[in-house]
Parts: sequence; C-alpha cells; structure tokens
Amino acid sequence: MKGTNTVTTLVMVGTGSDYENSKNNGISHFLEHMFFKGTKNRPKPLDVLRELDSIGSISNAFTSHEFTGYFIKAGKTFLDSSLDLLSDIYKNSLLKEEEVDRERQVIKEEIHRHNDTPTIYIWRIWERLLYGNQPAGWETLGPEKVLDSLMRKDFIHYFNTHYVSTNTAVIVAGSFGEDETIEKIKKYFSGIRTAKTGSPPPLLGGQKRPKLEIEYKETDQSHIIVGFHGLPAAHKDVFAMRLLAVITGGFWSARMFETIREKLGLAYNVRSSDESFSNRGYFVTYAGVDHSNAKKAIAAILKEYRKLADRGISQRELKLARNYVRGTSLIGMEASDAVADFIGIEEIVTGRPLTVEEVFSKIDKVTVEDVNRVAKKIFTERGLNMAVIGPYKEQKEFEKLLKL
Repeated sequence: MKGTNTVTTLVMVGTGSDYENSKNNGISHFLEHMFFKGTKNRPKPLDVLRELDSIGSISNAFTSHEFTGYFIKAGKTFLDSSLDLLSDIYKNSLLKEEEVDRERQVIKEEIHRHNDTPTIYIWRIWERLLYGNQPAGWETLGPEKVLDSLMRKDFIHYFNTHYVSTNTAVIVAGSFGEDETIEKIKKYFSGIRTAKTGSPPPLLGGQKRPKLEIEYKETDQSHIIVGFHGLPAAHKDVFAMRLLAVITGGFWSARMFETIREKLGLAYNVRSSDESFSNRGYFVTYAGVDHSNAKKAIAAILKEYRKLADRGISQRELKLARNYVRGTSLIGMEASDAVADFIGIEEIVTGRPLTVEEVFSKIDKVTVEDVNRVAKKIFTERGLNMAVIGPYKEQKEFEKLLKL
C-alpha cells in the first residue's frame, strides 16, 4: 500500500470458542488477555504496554468463534518493533499464575459490561437461540463459573495444542518492502511450536419450526433481532446473500430502513446483515424500538421478508447494492488495519483469501435470479428465529407474530 505511512502487523491463530468444551469455554478469550501480561523478553505487563506506547501504535486483540488475532498498527518505520513484539507475545508468553488470577476479575467485568449493553447482549441471545447448547451457541467470553475453574495448566495445554505453526498466519499490510519483510517474518516467527490441532466438533441441529427467546430486562427500548440461518463462508451463493443483506437493510435506501424508519418512524437504528463462518451462517435484521411499537416493528420486518421471498428484487436494486459494496470497500481498504483484517480472516476461515478485485468480480457476476433464489431459500417460516430484550414476561403475544 504505497499511499500510506502506516504498516499493520496482524498475527492470527485458527482457534476460538468453537474449539472449546463445556469445561474450558472462554479459555480462548482469556488466553488472548494473558498474552499481554509478560513474556520471557518483556517479563512485566508494563514492559509490553510501554513498548507499544513508545512507538505510538494502535494495538489490540480479538477473539471470535473460529479465530483469535493480535495486531499492531504503527508508522512504517516501526515494522521491526512490531514484528519483534508480536512474535514475543505469540511465542514466549509467561502465563503466570498470579496474572491469571488478577485477570480473571477483569474478564468478569468485561462480561458484566456486555450484559448491561443490550445492543451487545442481544447477539449472544441470538446465537444461543440459533445453535443451542454447543460451541456455536456458547458465549466467546465464557460463563463466570468456568472462568473461576481455569488454572495455569489449562492455559499452557491450550496454548501448546492450538498456537502452533500450521495454525498460524502472519499478515502485514501497509508500506513496506515485501521481500525483506518476508525474511524478517521468517526470523522473528521461527521456532513456533509444532503439534496436531484438533477440529471443532460437528455442528448439531437443524430447525423444523420458528423459535423465540425473550430476555426480561427493564430497558428504555425493545431490542429485536428477526432472522434466519444463512450460508457458510465457502458456499457458492455467499456473495448473493451479502448483496441480499445490503438490499434488505444495509444502507439508507434499503427496504428495512425505508419502511421501519422513514415510512413508519419506528426506529432510529434498524439494519440487516449477514454473517458467515466456515460451517454455518445467519441473516438478520436488528431494530431498537419503543416498547409500544415492538410488535408493529416485528410485523413490518416480517412483511418485508415476505415481499423479498415472494416478489424478489429489481435490477436497479442489485446495481445499487453492487456499487455500494464497491464504494464502501474501497473506502475501508484505505486503512492498513482494514486490509490486514480482511485478508487474515479470509485466510483462517476459508484458507483462500481473495483480493478486493476478486471479490468485486464475484459480486459483479451475481444476478437478480441468484439473489431471488437465495431469498426464497433463506426466508422460510421453519427457519425463522426471533430474539428480544425488553420488559416482557409473557411470550404468547410474540409467538403469534412468528409467521412468514
């Protein structure tokens, strides 16, 4: 990326909560925290943090169902420092018992913050509703009772069996010399452990009728997700699904936005989106509305789904969605950290990262017929799901709405 003065270094490992069991649920995320608590070369947490500050970097880490990542975005002159520090925490974290005990409460407070934030917590309810009691339906942060049981030996075992060379990707994006950077990566990341990694358990389930989950909470708004099972990342129709999500509720002139916000005036925040993992996916519409308007908003969302399934989209809508995806992607890809994320996640989830132009090419090949076929496939009553947070103790009135 010749037009930038920054470089982002991202190290990703192909593990996350999908690879956990009921006795260690949350360990992937907990271990992510522990990587910043001291290494062989930087033994104190403050040693790591001071070095990150000393290069004026933006740095963080993240854990998902299928991957965990650690990144540093810094000025291009600090690439060596970034590689040195990331390789050290990735290879040489101390995982001290006292740091594990200290960080345990920090993660509990992170859980409490998420639980107190309905716009975050609604997604936990949604995945639990969709997948039930299996890793796909568990919380990435894990339950507090499991966090209390995790000891240093558990982290060391997980570290040694998941953070291995065949499960690791190093991504560099920004302004740098490619050949010399490859040699630097070989130098800094040599010696990563080798071991066989386990596979996530098979996805259980299949849905035969609509499902509903309501979480009672005294909120100022009702928070609602209405959606369906979608397509996994490698599915041939995944780009058609993404364009369908844009047309449904992904931009200002999308159908859900026009109906729910502009015509009916029910919500400030309403949007549709899709998510794809290696073995599953989903398609949703979220809205935050006044309690008195919750049922009206749900009915309106379902009506738009029905219209899409029955009548399909137009060529004008498809062209608009294509141009929107192209434009927003180009804007986003001006930043080196966005490029690194895009490539890294694709590498871990699919094993075949596409360039932006390859993505555009696939999107350009999607036809109206493709989108309409996907809408009919996804938008079915038997696959309908709804999650709600609000001051509701009875489900019957909402159950009556679950018809497509």
